[in-house]
Amino acid sequence: MHCTYIHNYSKECTVLRCPHLRPPSRSLTSPGVSRKAGTSLVYYLIVGGAVTGTGAYVYTTLKESKERYNDRIAKIAMHSEQEEKLRSEGGAASQSPAAPESTHPEVPSHTPFLLIGGGTAAFAAARSIRARDPGARVLIVSEDPELPYMRPPLSKELWFSEDPNVTETLQFKQWNGKERSIYFQPPSFYVPARDLPYIENGGVAILTGKKVVHMDVRGNTVKLDDGTQISYDKCLIATGGSPRNLLAIERAGKDVQKRVTLFRKIEDFRALEKISREVKSITIIGGGFLGSELACALGRRAQTTGSEVIQMFPENGNMGKVLPEYLSNWTTNKVKREGVNVVSSAVVKSISVCANRLLIKLKDGRKVETDHIVAAVGLEPNVELAKSAGLEVDSDFGGFRVNAELQARSNIWVAGDAACFYDIKLGRRRVEHHDHAVVSGRLAGENMTGASKPYWHQSMFW
Repeated sequence: MHCTYIHNYSKECTVLRCPHLRPPSRSLTSPGVSRKAGTSLVYYLIVGGAVTGTGAYVYTTLKESKERYNDRIAKIAMHSEQEEKLRSEGGAASQSPAAPESTHPEVPSHTPFLLIGGGTAAFAAARSIRARDPGARVLIVSEDPELPYMRPPLSKELWFSEDPNVTETLQFKQWNGKERSIYFQPPSFYVPARDLPYIENGGVAILTGKKVVHMDVRGNTVKLDDGTQISYDKCLIATGGSPRNLLAIERAGKDVQKRVTLFRKIEDFRALEKISREVKSITIIGGGFLGSELACALGRRAQTTGSEVIQMFPENGNMGKVLPEYLSNWTTNKVKREGVNVVSSAVVKSISVCANRLLIKLKDGRKVETDHIVAAVGLEPNVELAKSAGLEVDSDFGGFRVNAELQARSNIWVAGDAACFYDIKLGRRRVEHHDHAVVSGRLAGENMTGASKPYWHQSMFW
């Protein structure tokens, strides 16, 4: 079928001429019209309507496209004028007071992932959560004023640094010879806590110097020591522990206690490093990991300063609680070769001040004089939240009692020193190792994002 458009420009109209479309015969309207002729008429009408409609649609579409184009050009021109105006006013604006960075509250009222504690376990959990859920929003609340850092260098590598400013830089050499900071990540790694709910791709925020003092597990909320409340979807308790003290020290007067260091944090390292340069004798009480590490570190320094380092403990040898006898004996000899005076089978009875020195009396009658004491006799897990949260504390090992998946409740996990977990091979236990904090924190983070993995790791130490 061939159709021709004829434009009549004088009348501004368009005529459609089609040889197959002729005016209907009068006979088609007569009662005697044939069925074939009627069908042909319907066919012609349909074809004609389709052609006419197509032309009208094309015309309308072109007209609308032109209108959209003109509208777009107008908007671009207006936007350019606005930018030019802003640039011209830039000089005056730069001299005006800067607007506040954010109008959001300093502490978010809600977070999907809340981590209580700012140590190794909490940081490992945060990394694990973000690895499995790249858009996750994680908030760490830490009582420590410092950003998350690794503790082992405080009793080992930092003491062997040749940098006179090591107490400020906190840089140490790793086993491969490369230097790094004890902080897991620099401040730029963390997002501002007030912006955490609004950042497109989430992130990890931290509130330092803040302590969670109350936990409502039914309402999924916690209260900070400043009265701030935060709600959560899932929570990790990684509160760690506090250094245990000796009963003999607690019973002694303040004149004794002010000359005792309970070694745990960065501030303790800085204080003890200064003290080690000022006194003639330091005594470490405790024969475990921390006590033996500090004894070796201070003993090596004492070889150049001429000071005395004493280590005493109730066991027969260093690491006597965790090593077989032959390895314990080897370790003790190693510590002695570092210049440490090892006093084994020593149970402290009392401590007092005598002639401006500390006098340590042992139960077997022996006496030891020293200028300063470092108590390294283990940790007491921080379980203060158990009362308000209604969580179970293990009566034998201490710590929050959790299952093999480190769960205390359906949306609450515990990791690190504060977790008393069920080991599928060794039964119920609680571990105080850096390696355990890393692995248990990582596993808790995985389980908080949907995994259901049991804890099977056997911690190593160095």
